[in-house]
Amino acid sequence: MTTDSRAAGTEDAPVTGAALFERDGSRLVPTDHARGPWRPDALHGGAVAAVLANAVDVPERTPTRLTIDMLGPVPHVPLTVRVTRPEGGRRVVRQEITLLADGTPVARASCVAVRKSDVELPEGATDHPNPFGGVPVPELTTPTPGAREAVGYDCFDSGAIRVRRLDADRVPAGSAGLWIGLLLPVVAGEPMPPIARVAAAADYSSTATNMRLDQRKWSFMNTELTVHLSREPAGDWVGLMAAGVVQPVGAGLSVSTIYDAAGRLGQSAQALVIEARKNRT
Repeated sequence: MTTDSRAAGTEDAPVTGAALFERDGSRLVPTDHARGPWRPDALHGGAVAAVLANAVDVPERTPTRLTIDMLGPVPHVPLTVRVTRPEGGRRVVRQEITLLADGTPVARASCVAVRKSDVELPEGATDHPNPFGGVPVPELTTPTPGAREAVGYDCFDSGAIRVRRLDADRVPAGSAGLWIGLLLPVVAGEPMPPIARVAAAADYSSTATNMRLDQRKWSFMNTELTVHLSREPAGDWVGLMAAGVVQPVGAGLSVSTIYDAAGRLGQSAQALVIEARKNRT
């Protein structure tokens, strides 16, 4: 299993020669870069979303919806992926992807994909306000500084992702604008489909929830993630305009509008479990 080999004090060095998972026959072995922030024996939601999206196989179609259900904490153990054949008609097909640990399903994804075609749209039909447009793209090639210290161990946040804030004057009150770059391939030595990069980034919609609840005192684990896309993602970064909704019943919601180098791309939503952390002040 790969571990984070960067020396102490070099957290800002570019990440090279690593991945979220390594293939071992029919199994995918998670590296330390796939660990989550809530507990070291479970995977990060972004890593789970990425590996499920990575398995989508719908040739000549555009994935337009990916719904990911977390059936419980996904353990940091060798996993297998089961993918069904696409089913449907000429215009729309559906595919199911299941992530298993020791033969037991631990996460599941459902993909809806639409037939690709050339459509001549009216002028201006694809124009949308874009808070990321015309802004220089920040440096997104090194891990987010301080993530390891904040979490306490090497994980997805400290080695696999870079998150930068969008200038505050472009962000509505109560929202979080984020530039996100996924630094590692999903599976070592294998190409990564763009939808995997978007799925991993969409998990960071909960950043807006953190603006309402102090992560040192509260946990807000996502139970699912649904991403809607209007086209194939473009470029090597993802932009999120995220907002959080929490209620005093133990539930919450994180939502985002998704952007990339070509403009507005789609939207995402997560259902959250809100809990007070024990023994925290």
